[in-house]
Amino acid sequence: MRALAVAAMALLVVSSGCGGASSSGAERRSREHLSTDLRKAVTTAGMQAHLVALQRIADANGGHRAAGTAGYNASVRYVRTQLTRAGLRVRLQSFPYVRFSVDLVRGQQLAPAERDLAPRAFEYSGSGKVRGEVVAAGDGCQSGDFGGDVKGRIALIRRGSCFFAVKAANAARAGAAAAIIFNNEAGPLSATLVEPGIGMPVVGVTQQVGSTLAGATVEVEVRARTVRTTVQNVIADSPRAGRAPTLMVGGHLDSVTAGAGIDDNGTGVAALLELAEALQRLEPRHHVRFGFWGAEESGLHGSRAYVRVAANRRAVSGYLNFDMLGARRYTRGVYRGPFAYVFERYFAAHGLRSETIDISGRSDHASFDDVGIATGGLFSGGDPCYHQRCDRIPNVNLRGLDELADAAAHGIALLEPR
Repeated sequence: MRALAVAAMALLVVSSGCGGASSSGAERRSREHLSTDLRKAVTTAGMQAHLVALQRIADANGGHRAAGTAGYNASVRYVRTQLTRAGLRVRLQSFPYVRFSVDLVRGQQLAPAERDLAPRAFEYSGSGKVRGEVVAAGDGCQSGDFGGDVKGRIALIRRGSCFFAVKAANAARAGAAAAIIFNNEAGPLSATLVEPGIGMPVVGVTQQVGSTLAGATVEVEVRARTVRTTVQNVIADSPRAGRAPTLMVGGHLDSVTAGAGIDDNGTGVAALLELAEALQRLEPRHHVRFGFWGAEESGLHGSRAYVRVAANRRAVSGYLNFDMLGARRYTRGVYRGPFAYVFERYFAAHGLRSETIDISGRSDHASFDDVGIATGGLFSGGDPCYHQRCDRIPNVNLRGLDELADAAAHGIALLEPR
């Protein structure tokens, strides 16, 4: 199925004037002109204004814009208003969501010496208090990583190689009473298990703490709650577009509960809003659909809800994802895949170095990739404030955001179906 989608998009690119022998010079020039005009229309000042608005929303709603909260709902209203004012046809897609909240998380090493582990509860961790010996279990990606001595004890798992949910499920099946997952790089660790049901405490600690825990006696406690609710995606199309395949571009709208999420992913949202407004003004009959996804941080729930609808899948010829475009020490990361060459050639033509990356299933492109839709995207690299309170406006590198937004504009101009 994926091969068919890639072949279809390759045919689309060739027939649209992106280097194929059958493309007309006039069509090529038209797309090049659209690329130039879009890049001029998408301004740093415009994107910064959207970032300020998202920061204000977070500040007014407990410091974050997490899915299922008032901050997220206010973000939906803001995006919907901006798109409607720009002249796009906007609809909201609702989907069921289980919101997770933590009342207490703590971890204490009791022996051979006492110390605070400063753990963070994984989203959808089970609740409970566990005291026991810590048993090393490698990266926890295989059932064989857990020996018989882990039963009733606390599994110590290294980050890497597979999804956190797989690690936690393997530990639970081996009889562990709790799991501690430690980072493989500097900084704290918090992430999602995607859905509830693990039934035991699962917490993250720093690399420094975790690398010395094997054999220690530790007490871990998590008190958490889940609430069933509804979350919305925001979808926007040109009302003047005729029937045609649609290039879809998108990024997630939610933040984590730890902070406002201005790089992650206010920057993608800001770029998408500027692109939508500019494209609608310059080419009102365009065939580009914009998606702002809910609950990405909890496991790509919004984009997965979108592609579950057969009519949505049939309408989309390809998908570009823009997630974290303004890291402070930015790189020009290009998703590996069928559209990578579009961005790589753009950066090279402008004397800018790019890096082809593989971020696997870690953002919303994975939902489209899983159903055979060709995907691509941009990413600005590691962020020292990733999933932390300091992910605010001062954390954003506006130069990097401007460069990646220009590349996004170019990709849309070249790949939009005609």
